[in-house]
Amino acid sequence: MFELGDMKQTLRNVMDGQVRLWAGLAFMALAMVSIQYDEVIAPNVDRLSDGWSMAATDIGRRLTSFTL
Repeated sequence: MFELGDMKQTLRNVMDGQVRLWAGLAFMALAMVSIQYDEVIAPNVDRLSDGWSMAATDIGRRLTSFTL
């Protein structure tokens, strides 16, 4: 027959395994999302940022040409 202390230790071991499993799965998911961001999303964001920068530069040049 298990004693109360043995049951507590068994429950801790089971919970420790579950926590490690879920933490590992969360780490893997975040790593995959990070890799996808670097490969897919970041280049498009960079292009979008460059487009905004060029448009702002163009507008700035046009505004300075109107000054007296």
